[in-house]
Amino acid sequence: MTEKKEDRRVRRTKKLLTQGLIQLMQEKQIKDITVRELADLVDVNRGTFYLYYRDIFDMLEQIETEIFERFNQIISAHQEGRILSQTQPMFSDLFHFIAENEEMCRTLLSTNGDIKFLQRLSDVVEERIRADWLTHPDGLTEAEFEYRYAFGVLGCVGLVRAWLQNHCAEAADDMAELADRLIRQGIAPDDGMKRA
Repeated sequence: MTEKKEDRRVRRTKKLLTQGLIQLMQEKQIKDITVRELADLVDVNRGTFYLYYRDIFDMLEQIETEIFERFNQIISAHQEGRILSQTQPMFSDLFHFIAENEEMCRTLLSTNGDIKFLQRLSDVVEERIRADWLTHPDGLTEAEFEYRYAFGVLGCVGLVRAWLQNHCAEAADDMAELADRLIRQGIAPDDGMKRA
């Protein structure tokens, strides 16, 4: 029973610290945030902060790793079959996750966010769909894949950022349908682009 109380207390403290960090990142870059400032904001002792994190950068990395692992789980759950022919279910799960973590995702994708985090997410998606794309019946060259993938990723990131800035006003499933439609019309291998 005591262990459960401690776990609950640890989760509550980490949640407070995370909310405080997100609040501060909305105002300034991570390099300008101090442990003292964060601890004072959420009324937590600095010593308590150091029980869980080495510094602010370690805390951000742990938060990003949790999100990264969840994104990876969502993508992995859709590995059955060809992902290109069934992008909407994956997009639906991703947009629901983003909506559930709206403030955190908005902050991480903002100008005060960590560009390395975005690159990490992009690498996971690329790894998953590269084989699917390159073995598509219409075939794609490596260079064509790189161009299409770059176009698709930047478009999806832009779409997510715009949605987050609009406070996720549209339903996650509607956004998944839109992303799926844009991918199919904009970069899908069967769009008739002349092969080199």
